[in-house]
Amino acid sequence: MPALLGLAAQVAQAQAQVSGRVLDAHTRQPVPYASVQVPGTTLGTTANAEGEFALRVPQLPAKVLAFSLGYGRDSATVAQPGAALVLRLVPAPIVLPTAEPPSYAAQLLLRAYRQMQRTLAQAQYGQAFYRQVTRNADEPTEVLEAVWDVKASSAGLMGSRLAQGRYGAKPAPMDFTNFSLYTKALGRFCGIAAPDTTDSHAVMSADPTKYFILHYRGLTQRGAHQLAEIAYESRPDIPLVQGSVYIDVASYQVLHARATRPLEIATSSTKASFREGSVTVEADFTPTATGALPNYVKVNGKLVMARKGKPDTPVRAESLTYFYDLRPAPTGLPYAGPAAGANDLAAIRQKTYDPAYWRDLAVVKRTPLEDEIMHSFEDKKAFGTLLNK
Repeated sequence: MPALLGLAAQVAQAQAQVSGRVLDAHTRQPVPYASVQVPGTTLGTTANAEGEFALRVPQLPAKVLAFSLGYGRDSATVAQPGAALVLRLVPAPIVLPTAEPPSYAAQLLLRAYRQMQRTLAQAQYGQAFYRQVTRNADEPTEVLEAVWDVKASSAGLMGSRLAQGRYGAKPAPMDFTNFSLYTKALGRFCGIAAPDTTDSHAVMSADPTKYFILHYRGLTQRGAHQLAEIAYESRPDIPLVQGSVYIDVASYQVLHARATRPLEIATSSTKASFREGSVTVEADFTPTATGALPNYVKVNGKLVMARKGKPDTPVRAESLTYFYDLRPAPTGLPYAGPAAGANDLAAIRQKTYDPAYWRDLAVVKRTPLEDEIMHSFEDKKAFGTLLNK
């Protein structure tokens, strides 16, 4: 037994946390949501909005590699614990399109669609961290955080199960208690997964020109991968959707996608009306031998609320979902698919608020602004008390 305890102590000492920032080498500004990995392993993380990251490695020295869409790569070797890395990414020039045939964009999308169909069944299982902040007139009024058990594939999130969640709110004209639907139904809202090729929302289909006008924008860099950007917009007789799909020209995997569409609010109230609503869904994927897997999903929604006798109120909701610890071994957990009728609050009500869990959660390093928001809610005891009224 003493020998085993000694071995455990050595392993614990070998583990170390590496932290740092990812910056634009030219502007010295943060590169938000850059991918950070330990080459040759499955260890990785995503930098936050300020380019900050924290990553636990099994032992030192360890090599750390960073890359992001539109940039090259940078790496550094960490030899001592506590060292703060600064990784600088050089912007990669966009290679303008050559004289490709008019059908080139459609051909690329079709090949990517077939590649995705081949890998849809290659599911992996892990967790995802979801954070949502709603602002009324620029004032943070709603915070929702959740850790999901997830089933994911090249199409995005196939199913989820709430592991932990918390919600807090301040009095405000409007909230978004089911905003996570845009993340859970990523394939539909980002237009990249279309088992049903007649879905007019999906640019990834057997006939992408049926509903969309396509534009080949050229090649951009993501680390060692060259990605072709295909921009698209819906045809005039289809509800407006526009965005871009970034396809690895070597593997035909979709590694990045972005779509913007109108944000429509259904209400029976005669006291409020809404205008200028839009929602943008952006998804980033990590390439693997069996199909790309989701890395993060960002969703930004905005609108203007008009109420009689009161000034117009701009409302924004923003969320970031980061996927981690994805593995091919099934877990047997009961994952639920996306459902329009689901309600985040109803699920969170079934969980007991545990302040220590959230205080010690190291999955995502918060930015100073987010820390300020969290403290303002905790000071008002918004978490753990609101749902018990």
